[in-house]
Amino acid sequence: MTDTCKILILEDNQSDIDLLKRELRKNGLNFSSEVVQTRESFVSALDHFLPDIILSDYTLPTFDGVAAFKIKQIKSPDTPFIIVSGSIGEERSVELIRDGVTDYALKDKLFSLCPKINRALKDAEQKKVKRNTDEELKAQYEKLLKIAFLQSHQVRVPIANILGLHSLFNFDDPTDPVNGKVLNMLKLVAENLDKTIHEIVKNTSEIREIIR
Repeated sequence: MTDTCKILILEDNQSDIDLLKRELRKNGLNFSSEVVQTRESFVSALDHFLPDIILSDYTLPTFDGVAAFKIKQIKSPDTPFIIVSGSIGEERSVELIRDGVTDYALKDKLFSLCPKINRALKDAEQKKVKRNTDEELKAQYEKLLKIAFLQSHQVRVPIANILGLHSLFNFDDPTDPVNGKVLNMLKLVAENLDKTIHEIVKNTSEIREIIR
């Protein structure tokens, strides 16, 4: 990675923290980190440190990885969350992943951690790109629906009005006072139609910008 990865570490054992950071540096991971031990400091770090990924012990004296994961899901659902533990069993690990935890690593097998971090960050980036693409497509779709509505309703109505007014015009007697009223009404209808056409053009231009 060329960019600095911001890692939030939930761990209370300083020796484990040192081993963890040493392993990450050994594998060439460019990172900055913040270490927390309590619920309060964890929540604060989510809000202010804004981590790219979270590494969490499974059990702590006053907090635990499962509770941290649930908080993370509410406050930062797209941030990868990896359990790093020395006490978690295989069966429980599978359950956690099924519940949404990104991955897990054992403290006595930290060599497996960096590949899992890189994979989790890559997956998170791909999901972000997909989400942005989906949002752009949704915005484009909504614009198309708006254009379709304008064309099917707000264009057809003025045209129907124009045709109706045309039938009221007294071509046999151009001086008929009714003709003046008809022309004024035609002018208003034409102005409204012009506004609708401008809105269609505007929405079409916005769709072109989205597609680019």
